[in-house]
Formats: sequence, structure tokens, C-alpha cells
Amino acid sequence: MTTNEGTTIHVAMPTDVTDPTTAASWLALLEDLVNTDSAPGDHAGIDAVYRLLTPAVERLGLGVKKVTCAGGPDVMVAHRPGTRADAGRVLMVGHVDTVFPRGTAEVRPFTVAGERAFGPGVADMKGGLVVILAALSRLDADALAGLDITVVFNGDEESGSPFSRPVIEEASAGQDAALVFEAARPSGAIVTSRRGVARYRLEVTGRAAHSGSNPGAGANALETLAHKILAVQELGRRMDTASVNVVLADGGSRPNIIPASASVHVDVRFDDDSADLAVERGLGALAGAGPVEGTVTQVTRYQGRPAFGRPFTELADAYADAGRELDVHIETVAAGGVSDANFTAAADVPTLDGLGPAGGGAHTDAEYIEIPSLMERASVCAALLARLGARSRP
Repeated sequence: MTTNEGTTIHVAMPTDVTDPTTAASWLALLEDLVNTDSAPGDHAGIDAVYRLLTPAVERLGLGVKKVTCAGGPDVMVAHRPGTRADAGRVLMVGHVDTVFPRGTAEVRPFTVAGERAFGPGVADMKGGLVVILAALSRLDADALAGLDITVVFNGDEESGSPFSRPVIEEASAGQDAALVFEAARPSGAIVTSRRGVARYRLEVTGRAAHSGSNPGAGANALETLAHKILAVQELGRRMDTASVNVVLADGGSRPNIIPASASVHVDVRFDDDSADLAVERGLGALAGAGPVEGTVTQVTRYQGRPAFGRPFTELADAYADAGRELDVHIETVAAGGVSDANFTAAADVPTLDGLGPAGGGAHTDAEYIEIPSLMERASVCAALLARLGARSRP
């Protein structure tokens, strides 16, 4: 295969997409992965997924190591250096955890109906893990010589990647491209930008009192919280480049006690750093005394990801061109949800996301992928990798 510039692309894939034995072997691996529960806190389940992946990774010539994260699941990092001095450096990222608790796979195991596969995490994102490996299997020796490949598999993405984030950010340093394998949209579209996310908690402290015999001695934390909730929502309505929403509230202790405490969690999505800062300032202004005398509000930011706000057009175009060579039409979308691509993009590494199989219903009992897209996307990714490895050739 050649590009418009006449550069030869080395990618072994003449019959891989349709060959039933090859497709069946990858589908069998996907079945094993889906039938292995791996919630973020289930370290044993996450390790079990790593054990399933390791033989396939090592057969592809990548060395494997585990990075220990205190308090969190290990991160599995695989690496294969290129043999050319000018090899293109590519980071591939996939998370092995799902939102489903232990026991889900036994109740609702991997199933196939027509051209769709169902099961916990089949789209988000165990299908993407298979695409990573199948794509690498399609590269011939010459293509691999031009690529320095690092693959990060983490087990805490669904909880915000609090433990694996430093590993991903360290792995991003010096990379020419980062490819993230969340599922493609149901239409097959890939993701070229994502909003950032920040989460806050507003905690109001007041003073308890008997609500019948001496209510005036209390300071009602819930009343203050009600004012704060309205202010949070009003802040969101004023923002054009961010959404701000209260999502979970709690307060009080008993029906006959003036509440001494109340709290609310706030979900923020933002387009860029300036929007993030504007929201942070707006929420921060809600801290302090009042409006009910004797109450005090504390505002805490406790989780988040930076915005992946700028599409990396050259990389997206290269992926679309690779698809075109294979008669696969590629569309792109911006996403409101976040992923580990937010970290690589924030490190200014050209990033693409949504490179897994087409699917939908993530985080629900109806989660699915389109089975033909599994090998289709592996082939497109392999063609992109070959292009990236060939770029610096004389």
C-alpha cells in the first residue's frame, strides 16, 4: 500500500479482517476478558485481566512490567523499542477496569447476537484492548522497526485514574502520538476532543437544636445549602464554555433536629483552562459564612481531568487517510465525557481517542460492540501505525 506521497506502508493485513480463524481467536480473547470481572477496586480481578493480556502482549515482542501504585491497582506497561534511530514514538492506552461489580460477568456473561457482542465492559473498554493487540499483530518487521511502542494498561480509569495518572503522564513524555482505545461512537466516529472535568464538594456546617422545643438555637445547614445550590446552578447558566451541575446532596440527621451539617457534590465540565478557572473562582466565592447566621460553607475540589480541547488535526487526518485506503469512512466528534486521553492531550502529545470498536450502551446492561468493527478498527490502526513509523524514513 502507498500513500499519496508515494511512501510504502508495511502492514500485514490482506486477509486478516475476514479470515475466520484470526477473527475468532481475537473474539475468544475478548470473551475471556469480558467474563473476568474487574471493577476499579477489585485488584484481584484487574490482575486477572493483566494475566490474560500478558501472553498476547509478549507474543508481539513487547516486554512487560508492573508499576506498583500505593493504595491502587498496579499499572501494566509494555514496551517494544524500534530498531531504527529515528523510530516514531507512539503511546497506546487502554484501561482494563469496568464499572460493574464482582459477580456481574457470572450473571450476564459475554454473548453474541447476530453481529453484536454483549457483556460487562465489552465496549468500555475491553473491546479496545483487543484492538490494540490485533493492530500490533498486523505490523510486519519493517513497520515495527520504525516504531518505538509503549502500551499502558491501567485499572482505575473508571474512578478517575487517580493512581495511574502519574504513570500515564510520565509515559507521555517525548511521544510523537498517543492513541486511546475507548469505544468508537455507535456511528463509528472517533473522538478528537473532550471537555475537562472537575468535581467539587460544598460542605455546610451549622448548629443542631431540637426542631420543636428550641429551633431558634440552631443554625440550619440545609437552609444555607439550598441557597448555595441555587447559586451553583445560576453560575452554570452564566457559563458558555462550561456546564456546572449539583449532582448529589445530603444533610440532616433526624426529622426532629435542626441539621448541623449538609453537603452537595458538583460536577463541572469545561472546554478550556480559562473556563475551568472561571468556574473555580465562582464556586470558591460561595465559601464562608452565611446566609443563615451560624453556618459556614467550605468548598473543596477533589477530582478532575484537564480539557482535551484542541483537536490534533494532522493525526486525525492521518487516521482518516488510513481508513480511506481500507474503504473505511472515518468521522470525528467532540465528546463531553472524559478519558485518559485528557492527560496525554494536556501534555501536548498529539492524541486520538475512540479508536476501539464501534459500540454503545456503556455502563448499562445493554452495552455492546459491533463485531465486524473489532477487526476493521485494528486494521485501520495498524495502517496508521505504519504511517507513523514511516514518516521519518529518508
